[in-house]
Amino acid sequence: MKSIPAIKNFKSRKEWEIYVWKKMIEGLAKMTSSEEIEQSLNMLLTAYEKKQIINRAVATSLLRQGKSYKEIEEMLWLSPITISAIRKSIKTQKEYVSGYMRSKKHEKKQKPLTKEELGQLRFSSWIDAFFTLPAPPLPHPRLNRLLGIDKNFSWK
Repeated sequence: MKSIPAIKNFKSRKEWEIYVWKKMIEGLAKMTSSEEIEQSLNMLLTAYEKKQIINRAVATSLLRQGKSYKEIEEMLWLSPITISAIRKSIKTQKEYVSGYMRSKKHEKKQKPLTKEELGQLRFSSWIDAFFTLPAPPLPHPRLNRLLGIDKNFSWK
C-alpha cells in the first residue's frame, strides 16, 4: 500500500489536498464492485455527510427535471440558498460552493435556468443515473396535512 506524501513536499496545503483527492478518485475508479465502493465510502463519511451528498444529488436531479426551488425545498427540506448553490455548481460545471461561501464574494444573483440552458448542461455518466430518481416522500403526517397532501384528514 502506498503512503500519502507529506504536506511539506508540496508548495501549499491546497496543492496537497488536490493531490490526495485525485488519488482517492483514482482508487475509487479502480474498484470493481459497488460493495468495495460502498465499504470505502462508509469508512470515510458520516451518516450526516451521506445525507448531504444524497440531498445534493437528488436536488441536481430535480433541477435537471425543471422542478422549481419551492418544489425542491418542500421535498428535500433544503433552503433556497442551498438549492441556488447546487444550481450554480451545475451551471458552471465546477465544484459545489455553499451559499455561505458565495455570499462572501458578493456575487450577483442569477435567474433560474431556462429549458434551453437545462438542455445544454453536460454531466458525467455517473451523475446521469441520479436524474431518474423519484422525489422522496414527505415523511411527516402532520406536515402532509398542513400542506393539504393528506386527503383523508378533515379539520371539521
